[in-house]
Amino acid sequence: MTEQQRILLQDDERMRKGVFPTPKIWVVKSQEYLAKVFGEDWQDEYYIWDCCCGTGNLLAGLVNPYNIWASTIDQADVDILHTNINNRKCNLLDSHVFRFDFLNGNFDELPEELRDIINDPEKRKRLIVYMNPPYAEAMNKRDAKLAKTDVNRSQVERDYSKLIGKSIREVFVLFFIRIIKEISGCKLASFSTLKYVCSPNFLKFRQHFQAAYKGGFVCRANTFDNVNGQFPIGFLVWDLSDKKMITKVQTDTLANNRQATESWKDGVKVFHAINEKDSINDWLKQFIEESPEQNPISMCCIGVDFQHNSFVNINRCDQLTGVGNAKGIAKFALTPGNFIKACIYFAVRHSFKFTWLNNRDQFLFPNDGYFSDKKFQNDCIIFTMFHDKNRLCSKDGINHLIPFTAKEVKAKDNFNSALLSGFLKNKKLSKEAKAVFEAGKALWIYYHETIWRLRTPPVDASLYDIREYFKGRDAKGKMKNRSTDERFNELDTALRSALKVLALKIQPKVYEYGFLKR
Repeated sequence: MTEQQRILLQDDERMRKGVFPTPKIWVVKSQEYLAKVFGEDWQDEYYIWDCCCGTGNLLAGLVNPYNIWASTIDQADVDILHTNINNRKCNLLDSHVFRFDFLNGNFDELPEELRDIINDPEKRKRLIVYMNPPYAEAMNKRDAKLAKTDVNRSQVERDYSKLIGKSIREVFVLFFIRIIKEISGCKLASFSTLKYVCSPNFLKFRQHFQAAYKGGFVCRANTFDNVNGQFPIGFLVWDLSDKKMITKVQTDTLANNRQATESWKDGVKVFHAINEKDSINDWLKQFIEESPEQNPISMCCIGVDFQHNSFVNINRCDQLTGVGNAKGIAKFALTPGNFIKACIYFAVRHSFKFTWLNNRDQFLFPNDGYFSDKKFQNDCIIFTMFHDKNRLCSKDGINHLIPFTAKEVKAKDNFNSALLSGFLKNKKLSKEAKAVFEAGKALWIYYHETIWRLRTPPVDASLYDIREYFKGRDAKGKMKNRSTDERFNELDTALRSALKVLALKIQPKVYEYGFLKR
């Protein structure tokens, strides 16, 4: 690793010197889990190596220094640890703390006793690699401005990149793959994101990461220092001597950074391993059609997990947001032939609220149950048409997605398209979908009452146009949160509330038809 790469590893806000510092409560809990898995005497019966220890944060509280080794890439951290040992602030042995570049160094450089453990198959089974490695991800060349294109460059990356594909971009995966391949049969107890368990991009990695899952927990990432993201960090314990493919893992969840108590568990969470061709985007690709329009109404379909849902929106093709960072399908043109499928996709992606815990959940290729469920399809259509991620604007082309006729909303002129209102005519709507439809109609009627004598506001207004008209924009061009027109605010709130109720009705079907796994 070059000096520049080392600095990137240390100074990036998303990392600490080697690792995000582990909050004390998670250190305590991780050691409790190790005791549950390996027995109360685990510190005497097992060897422990933290190979990216920083200043020893993770090793605080351990009681048998004769079985612990601690290494890090940064000599300054090693010096701090030696000082703390001399001042009796750290329960480690001086000779067991050393500088070692795990991603580039040769194991022949390790202390003799640790080297003997690694080289002895039986002793290696009693070695626990206990760590909190970096979470940085090397970006594609197009993302070079983010200054993390080289954080994964190392001997380990060169040795294993062809073996495990895209997952090699993750720095923590570099640690994992060397442990799997070169310390085979040991135990691994590590903090990390859950990508390696569930992401389809990690399929090649999972083919090599075969181990028995022994237990673990997840916690909020933003309880770690210098981490602002809303995603789970897991502490998972694996036995690398027991070769098993990962299909799913069930973890305990701790949502809040509370003091340690006996009743600390908030619940459980299952993370499923998703393979290639299993995703919701693979399902949607079946329905791609060419649109006769030059700039068709399209849907942005980036990613297949909750963290990418903010990109999923409907607009004109050239107005879609986030397409430059596309993963999977980027633009999906809406046509009469695939309109229902597009609405199902949109509703499935947006009917659940994003949380830190579901961040990594993957949307999947469904079973065929949805195909004959017309009520579900109609719920999804109404949900999609009245959702605020439907960003279609009338100024960008003919608005084919007006749910009502001009007569129904008392418009001062005919609409240029009656495509959607004609499609919805005589549709049997659930009471929840009907409530959304009627709340939307009230909003449209109020808009047309308001603009009756004005020339500039569009008659063919979309929902986005109507909200922009009443709310206006701030000095930075962002649409304001509220309008000065209280009647509009009441109607808009009523529509949003009805949409939330409809989302709750859609959610069980999402699981029933296999778009998500519990």
